[in-house]
Parts: sequence; structure tokens; C-alpha cells
Amino acid sequence: MEVIISQADVVSKKAKFAYSVGHVLNDLCASMWFSYLIVFYHRVVNFSNASAGYLLLIGQIADAISTTFVGFESDRTRTGLFNYGRRKTWHLMGVICVLLSFPFCFNLCVKCEHSDLWAQFIYYTMFIIIFQFGWSCSQITHLAMINELTHKDDERVALNSYRYAWTVISNIFVYAIASILLGFHSTTDETDITSADAYIFRTLTFIVIIVGAICMLIFHIGLHESTQPAEDSEQRLQLSLTSSGRLKRMTWRRFLREKEFYQCAFIWMCARVILNVTQVFLPLYIIDTISTINRVFVAIAPLCSYVSGLLASFPMRAINKRLGRKATIILGLFFTLSSTVLFWFISDLKDNLHIKIALISACILLGIGTSTTNICSFSLTSDLIGLNTECGAFVYGIMSFTDKLANGIVIAIIQQFNPCTLASTTICASYYRYILTFIPIGVAILTILMTLTLWKTNIGGNRHELEDDEQNNIDTTNENEHDERTPLIT
Repeated sequence: MEVIISQADVVSKKAKFAYSVGHVLNDLCASMWFSYLIVFYHRVVNFSNASAGYLLLIGQIADAISTTFVGFESDRTRTGLFNYGRRKTWHLMGVICVLLSFPFCFNLCVKCEHSDLWAQFIYYTMFIIIFQFGWSCSQITHLAMINELTHKDDERVALNSYRYAWTVISNIFVYAIASILLGFHSTTDETDITSADAYIFRTLTFIVIIVGAICMLIFHIGLHESTQPAEDSEQRLQLSLTSSGRLKRMTWRRFLREKEFYQCAFIWMCARVILNVTQVFLPLYIIDTISTINRVFVAIAPLCSYVSGLLASFPMRAINKRLGRKATIILGLFFTLSSTVLFWFISDLKDNLHIKIALISACILLGIGTSTTNICSFSLTSDLIGLNTECGAFVYGIMSFTDKLANGIVIAIIQQFNPCTLASTTICASYYRYILTFIPIGVAILTILMTLTLWKTNIGGNRHELEDDEQNNIDTTNENEHDERTPLIT
């Protein structure tokens, strides 16, 4: 059978590297956002638990709305600004917004740090909204480029793995720097974080911005995006024939009519909820639930989680190929469930050494689980889009919309009912223990059940149709040429 390739089958190593670092700025900022936002606004700025939760919710809502908007507009864009490329133009816009706004999100209110808390709340809200819009621009367009760089399945998995590997590296970098800053700049209380530590977050933020900006230069200089108008690409795609017939041209309405679209969105959402809820409340769990160990573990524990996640991402391509996407997701979820068992029993231990060993072990299991499920959820979405790159940004936008909204609502609810005050109590210790155990367990079980509903589904593989005149031509060809097949486009 003759095989015609409509775009590059294998992405060059240079292009893979440039692509993989294209989300590093977002990843560095997201690491601080989810790990230290509640800690910073509650313990440093002195907002209430509910107010800190509402700031995160506002950011997640702004992000969710922005992803949908960016998804639509990025797909509609022709060649981008000055023929720079439609995806890279939006990506660059996002980078500028993030660089200009994020430093203000983790710094005391400039010239207003002694103002009323409601005024400071408005101040931070403005910069958070700008930051989240920029973050969405970069994230959605970066994801949408995967299906435009290659149509080959294992190459897409590789790009997702490299992308996630740099996500993990970014988190490792943030936690490593945070552990150094928290360890070497000790205050009188070595087990807690207070307003006296504001300069630590400020320093960490500027380091994140500088490193992220360097990676963005590598991405924009090193990766070439086709400047061909999107409509021309769509027309070629619409005219593509496979042995099963003409590939349907998908619109956003057609995607919304596919059952698999909602199943993949649910799995994506759950994978991100597990990752982000554990990322947000792990530092608070360490400070309040197992309060006997040094505060430097606020950085060391998640660092161990992301190191194990990085190591788990390397064999992901081979594991996906051997077990299949869905079985690999379930395997990752079992690692996550194993970590929750340890999180439940850690606070019952009395010896500090045993507590540290159990905490690190739980974080390693959690890192393997979240890395596996997130890479596979990204790959499932790539499968859903398939050859239909004309709506790629929209699909990723809706996926991101679901997870941003779900994360914001879940975390805001947790903070609304949070019984903790600045003074740690027994009820506070139990609260974070419940959060870090039962929410991941519940979400993981739901994800397993949803994955099983997709077990025999060929995601994105049933979008071919034959028109009557084409069917007649193919029948004639089959009679005259002894069942010679139409060339396959992959």
C-alpha cells in the first residue's frame, strides 16, 4: 500500500527541543501559582483563607474564559502578525502579558502594602487577570502546535512527553530554588512561613521571570511555524482521501456532538484536579498536619514528587506503545491511590525520621502517578483531534476550560470551609489530611470508571465519509485495477 505523508513524519531534534521549552515560562509561573499562592496570600499578605481561595478562583475563571476565546481566535487567525505564524503570534502575546504581570502577583502591594485588605484584593485581582490571559494564550497555542508539527502517533506522544518533562524540570527548578531560599534565609520560626518572608517570594519570582524569558527566546527563534493560511491547510485536509474515504472537515460544532469529546475532557479535567489540588495543599499539609519537620520540606517534598515524575516521563512512549493509552492511565492512577494511603498515615507517626521517609515516599508515588495520567490525558486529546488540526486550538481550549474551572471551584470551596487560622490547631491538621487523601481518591476512581467507558473506542478514528461520485470512482477503480487501494494519508 502506498503511503503519502501530508506533513513531516518525524520532527527534528532541534525542533523538538525548541518546542519542548516553549511552555517553560508558563510552567515556572504555574508551579509558584499552585504551590504557593494560598501560602503567600494567607500567611504573607494576611488575607483570610476564603479571600486567598477567591483570588485563585478569579484567576482560574479568567483563565477558563481566556482559553475558550484564544482557542476560537487562534484557529480563525490566518498567518499571524507580519506572517510570523498564527500560533506563535498568540504565543508571543501571551509571553508579554505574563512577563509584565506575574512579578506583581507574588510581591507585596507596591506603595499600598498598608492599605485596607479590600483595596489590596482589587490590586492583586487586576494583575492576576492579565497574567491568566497571557498564560492561556501561550498554553493553548503551544498545545495546538503538536498536531500541526506531526501526524505520527508516537511522535505526538514524544512531543507530549518532552513537553511534560520540561514541565517537571520547571517545577523541580522552582522547588530547588525555594528550598535554598527557605533554608538559607531562616527566620525565628523554622517551621512556619510569615510576612517576614515576603522577600523570599519576590526573589523567587524574579528568578522565574528571567529563566522563563530565556526559554521563550529559544522557542521563538528555534521553532519554525508554517506561514501558510489556515484556510489553505483546511482545504488540503478536506480533499485528503484515505482507504476509508474522505476525511471529514471538523468544526467546533461537530466536535461538540462527539461523545468522545466529553469523555476525554472529563479525563483531562480529573488528571489536572488531582495534580493541582495536591500541589496547592501539600505545603499546607506539611506546615499544619506534620508540623514537627522543618519548613524547607515545603519545597523538598514537591521537589521529590516532580523528580520522580520526570523519570517516569522518559519511558512513557514505550509504555504507551506496549500497554495502550487507557491501560497506562489506569496504571498511573493506582500510583496516585497508593500515595494517598501514605498521606493518611503519616501524621500518626511519631519519629521525625520516619515521617520524612514516609512523606518522600508518598511524594514519589504521587509524582509517578500524576506524570503518567497527565501525559496520557494530553495524548488522548491529540488522538481526538487527529488529522483535524483546523479546530485544534478550540479543542485544547475547551479541555483547559474544564480543568481551570473545576480546579478553581474545588479549591475555593476547600478554602471557604477551611477551619484553620494562622495558629495551627488539631482540627486544622485533620482538615488538610482529609483534603490530601479523599479528594485524590474520589477523583481517581471517577477517572478509572470514565477510562473504562473508552476502552474499546477508536478515539478520533471514525471521521471518514464517501460521497456517491467518489464511491462510484473507487468501485470502478477496484474492478479495473484488481482491488488497488486509494493511497493512505497519515
